[in-house]
Amino acid sequence: MGHVYRVRHCQLSKQFALKVIAPAFAGDTKARERFNIEAQIASEISHPNIVTVVDFGEDDELGAYMVMELVEGEPFVFTDGSSPLSVRRALDVLAQVADALDHIHKRGVIHGDIKAENLMLVEEPAAGGTRRRRAVRLLDFGLAKRLGAPDAEVDGTPHYLAPERCLGGEASVASDVYALGILGYLLLTRTMPFEGNVTQILEAHVREAPPPLSDRRGEELDNAIETLVMRAIAKQPALRHPSAAAFRYELNNVMHMLEMTKRRQSSTSLKLDRKGDAAALLFEQSLLAQVVVRSDNTIKLANAAFAELIEDPKASHKNRALSDTPLALWVPDLQRALARVRRKQAPMELRARRWSNELVIWLTPAPVNEDVHILIQNQPIQREPVRKT
Repeated sequence: MGHVYRVRHCQLSKQFALKVIAPAFAGDTKARERFNIEAQIASEISHPNIVTVVDFGEDDELGAYMVMELVEGEPFVFTDGSSPLSVRRALDVLAQVADALDHIHKRGVIHGDIKAENLMLVEEPAAGGTRRRRAVRLLDFGLAKRLGAPDAEVDGTPHYLAPERCLGGEASVASDVYALGILGYLLLTRTMPFEGNVTQILEAHVREAPPPLSDRRGEELDNAIETLVMRAIAKQPALRHPSAAAFRYELNNVMHMLEMTKRRQSSTSLKLDRKGDAAALLFEQSLLAQVVVRSDNTIKLANAAFAELIEDPKASHKNRALSDTPLALWVPDLQRALARVRRKQAPMELRARRWSNELVIWLTPAPVNEDVHILIQNQPIQREPVRKT
């Protein structure tokens, strides 16, 4: 669609990146409209993990153009023989991309082309010190769409296309989450789950199960990481994380658990059992409130963060009716939502107010009995700044 140049602003003596529509498309009305939509959407978004567009328009000689901040760093390109990223680095990259996706989704925008080639790894000063941190920047909004806008064409990169997109479905939050999961698969294994010609890749997205990450990486990954990525690339959209924020919060738990596991292993000579101690540690030490309820909606398990959330940290909540906790008051539809999750066997997201905070609640059916796992994020309500005119 375009060419990108390094340019210098004559008055500011500052360098920028200038994207100009390719000559082959300059006279194409539809292509020009797509280019301008990209520029307009990108210019409305401001986030640390997204490249900033500072200007766009039409020039008599150049045609459609947009001016972006100049981002210099390392592209995510895996060559033959290169190794996958370390687990810690791969998860950090995923966390930053998930933050960027959550930001644009909340503003009614679907990215439509999350992939390694649209990311740049840059070094920037860390907050409150002289150290530098590696930050990820999302560069390209060429296939971005506003939520609910007509979507007659199937476009995007075949390796990252969600099954419903391969079958002609519209781009959505669920399809962006799928692409995020494929990105995680690539970062952790250095391979794509499906290869071949375009037709073979699209058919595999729809029909084939991806190989386990540990097999492709050549070493065993923690089960929590495998579960995170495989859930994101589930064939059915309803079985994926309901939002980029939900993916991010589960990722937070995984990263926290791995760090706690590392600390415990370094302080003792014992190794945590994969499906025992590690899972219990992930649940109990989570910074997010978590509770598991039985089919009769009594509490089976609850972690310390849940006890703090309902401001009753000393009490035992096991076997307590969920309706007897403040959570039932904050979320009046909770009982109905639990019944729906059990009936449809699909995760669900709820939002509720708790004083000046917002509760983001994810309900996920457990694989045994009719238990439901509830994950709760308690966060201040974000208010858009008032713009003076």
